[in-house]
Amino acid sequence: MREGVFHVQNLAGIINMRESVIEIAERIGFGIYDQHRIATAVSELAENAVKYAGAGTVEVHPNEQGIEIVCRDSGSGIIDNGDKSVSHGLGIGLLGVEHMMDELSIDTGKDGTCVRIRKWLR
Repeated sequence: MREGVFHVQNLAGIINMRESVIEIAERIGFGIYDQHRIATAVSELAENAVKYAGAGTVEVHPNEQGIEIVCRDSGSGIIDNGDKSVSHGLGIGLLGVEHMMDELSIDTGKDGTCVRIRKWLR
């Protein structure tokens, strides 16, 4: 399976990464609906990385069971106010990302944030 690593710093980079994620998701067997759910979720994460940290890295790891995507940035971390619904990007926020994917985990601190999302083939 082909993996991808994308460095995003602006909207053009996010758009290119999104298109590549759709291609990877299609190649491993996701239908059109799930392809776009995955792309929307990863776009939200990438937009947050660019907005709050200036840039980020998105790693795409396809496998026989589905896809894992890891978004990292070196910002000051996510303030935990208990509200995952707050969003300033596509309007879906972390709660929307969580609903679109099968798994979401967040590791955040003063040195940056790492968000890991997974979607399983059915």
